[in-house]
Amino acid sequence: MPPTWDSTLPLDLPDQRPSPPARKQHSNYLLAHWRGELSLAQSYWCNGVLVGFGMRMLQAGLLAWLGQAHLSLTRLLVVTACYAVIRLVVSIWQVIGILRAAALSDSRWAIVVNVLMVFAVLATLGSLPVEWAALQKLASGASAQRRFDPYTVAPDADGRAIVAKGPIGIGYADAVIEAFTTHASIRRLVLDSVGGDVDNGMQLHDFLAAHRDIEVEVDHVCASACTLAFIGGATRIGSIHSTFGFHQMRSLIDTRYSHDYVDRVQEKYVSLLEQLGASQDFIHLALAKQGDDVYVPNADEMFANHIITGLRIDDRVLSAGQWRQEQFLYALHAQPYARRMGDAMALVRQQWPPIYQAWVERDLRLLDAPDGTASHLSYGVSLWTALHEARRAAMRTVTTDHVRAFAVARRDLLQMISTRLSPDACGRYLDGQAFDPGKLSDPIFTANGDSYANLLTDNDPQRRITVDWSLGAQGLARARSAAARSAPVQPGPDFHAQSCRQQITLIETLLGLPPLDSDMALRSLFSQLR
Repeated sequence: MPPTWDSTLPLDLPDQRPSPPARKQHSNYLLAHWRGELSLAQSYWCNGVLVGFGMRMLQAGLLAWLGQAHLSLTRLLVVTACYAVIRLVVSIWQVIGILRAAALSDSRWAIVVNVLMVFAVLATLGSLPVEWAALQKLASGASAQRRFDPYTVAPDADGRAIVAKGPIGIGYADAVIEAFTTHASIRRLVLDSVGGDVDNGMQLHDFLAAHRDIEVEVDHVCASACTLAFIGGATRIGSIHSTFGFHQMRSLIDTRYSHDYVDRVQEKYVSLLEQLGASQDFIHLALAKQGDDVYVPNADEMFANHIITGLRIDDRVLSAGQWRQEQFLYALHAQPYARRMGDAMALVRQQWPPIYQAWVERDLRLLDAPDGTASHLSYGVSLWTALHEARRAAMRTVTTDHVRAFAVARRDLLQMISTRLSPDACGRYLDGQAFDPGKLSDPIFTANGDSYANLLTDNDPQRRITVDWSLGAQGLARARSAAARSAPVQPGPDFHAQSCRQQITLIETLLGLPPLDSDMALRSLFSQLR
């Protein structure tokens, strides 16, 4: 049938075909994931799994960089906190985007992905307290490390050494290295530090090990991480006044990474000590101390274990062999009450080397005794043996006035002991028996040192005094008889007191004789070894 219409067509005819759905316009990639506009597969595998793997790789690279960057704990705290915030933001972005993509997806995997995201959220929430605690520990360690900051590194007044004084803080090693770079003509480093940052101690050790021409010296104290730096030098000088302190290394922060790092450094430290030639006993003692407790070896132990190669005494640097020969004389000079005795023994070394050497060898045998039973009394016997031998030899060479002065000093010493302690103590002193000197111990030692030093001062061992030993023996015998009648000695409880009075009387009698008789008799008396 033919179409019929009213001869009028509409201008716009309705389209009877369904229009295609409008294409969504994606925002940028990050926002598209956040809004769930990406496919579930792309959101999960690319933005979840792949980005997570990338974050782990970034963390591994960051840890490797931190191991080489030698950052302060304060900077490490900033880096760690920033990374933790970034990682948390990325995790939230990942989870929200994947959940939204799963919600808009009709994939059968949406439920599985939702379950996985729940576990991821729980894991993140569970790690937050742990990470917060780690940041707190790091903050505490950073605060403790800042206490190591006040150090100084500068040339000394003479421009002959770089002096590094104060705790080993952040930048300590760099400051020392920069000082040597700036002052290239200086090849001596003086350390004065109670320790500090292990990492900087190791850096300075490696620098000194690479510059064998730099001499390292300690004139005051070197402890903890300072000893690690010190052993890096090829020439290592201690001072007779210096103190070295060794103990187990510890971490300022209680984290596995920090403990592992300190353990690695300590293992290297042990290896370095072994390479120097330190004994296992020394290493055990050095690392047995913990915290602020330190092991302080003496100069002999430092030499024996090759920690030091020389020991400075005043303007001299002694080798191990030289120190072994001079340590006993120095020990006398080191104490104020024994200084004059040290002067006397120095004169003995100058005038009669064999007597001095015999004294040193006796003391060395006591020092090396394997059972460690040597006592102060043993060293005292050795010292008095040397002094008596020197006094006996001096009676042939010293002048009359020195002999007489020695006799007066001897009488005055006995009277001091008798008056200030007791006649019994005086007699025991004469007989070489034990007595309690109390507060008089140092004055007695000083008086003896004075008498022997004055006796040997200005003495010429090549001088030969004409001594009539027969005349001296006769005068001494007559004086002894007179003293025995004036101050007799009888067995009994007062034996030692009587002996003291008789000896004082004997010396006074000899001093009262005519000059020649007195001189000969005194020489005979003091030629006796006791």
